[in-house]
Amino acid sequence: MNQNKQQLVHLYQLWPSNNRFFCRGRLMTGPSADNASNLMTWILILLIGAPFIFYISPQIWIVLHPSLPIISYIMYFSCVLFLFLTQFTDPGIIPRKEIIEKMKDENLFHLIPSEADNNNYNIRICITCMIKKPPRSNHCAECDNCVDVFDHHCPYVNNCIGKRNYAYFISFISTLTMAAISFGIELLCFIILIATSDQKVQQILIIILMIPFGICIILVFGLLIFHIFLIITGKTTKEQLKNLDKNSTDRKCERTKSLFNFRLIVEKLQYDQIKYDQHMVDVNPIIIPA
Repeated sequence: MNQNKQQLVHLYQLWPSNNRFFCRGRLMTGPSADNASNLMTWILILLIGAPFIFYISPQIWIVLHPSLPIISYIMYFSCVLFLFLTQFTDPGIIPRKEIIEKMKDENLFHLIPSEADNNNYNIRICITCMIKKPPRSNHCAECDNCVDVFDHHCPYVNNCIGKRNYAYFISFISTLTMAAISFGIELLCFIILIATSDQKVQQILIIILMIPFGICIILVFGLLIFHIFLIITGKTTKEQLKNLDKNSTDRKCERTKSLFNFRLIVEKLQYDQIKYDQHMVDVNPIIIPA
């Protein structure tokens, strides 16, 4: 019994890429190389938001009206939620050839190249994943995976942006922009309230907030406008920057089911036979619910 248990492992524990998994495979994110950029994102959002959430918004609530602070709270916490979902959602990873073969999923067999594809120049083969790339998919060098409807790799959210998490990404930058605008209005109201007062601490606080806050509003609003343009034109970031025509009608914001289960229980022969290289180790799935 113990020997059988030792031969069972979840698929995410053997996953051949730079992605990292948490909560027993329920959450996944990008490589550790993005940690600094991602940490900076979280720190900026939390540090800039804290003075508004705990000081300025309550003042506006009491002195003026609660409606504006309520909007600010909703937008801010929605922004934090969508950042989390963008970072820890499978962006649409396409399994490698070895994984497809071992999973024995007939719905994915069409991705495995055959001899008939050798002379078909319309088919793109990923030399790392050894699969036929679906339209608009690309291999991410940072994560080392092929991603369906690949938009771009974003180190600031520590994940690829693709078919399955693009809607979360758009929601993140939209709510972040709305939170910044509502906080900006609160800041203007607060400036008016203390303009005639001698409260030096509050005046210094506003000066400290105005510079990074103004820069963030400009950058985030510009990013939102750019992605609204991409949605209207139906292109991905990669297609726009490389001036490529979209070669499929696949929708970027479509929330589809993951192509496989990272928590699938597989059987391995011996742990010391596992090789973390560009190919999948020799594992065989068994029919046990994850």
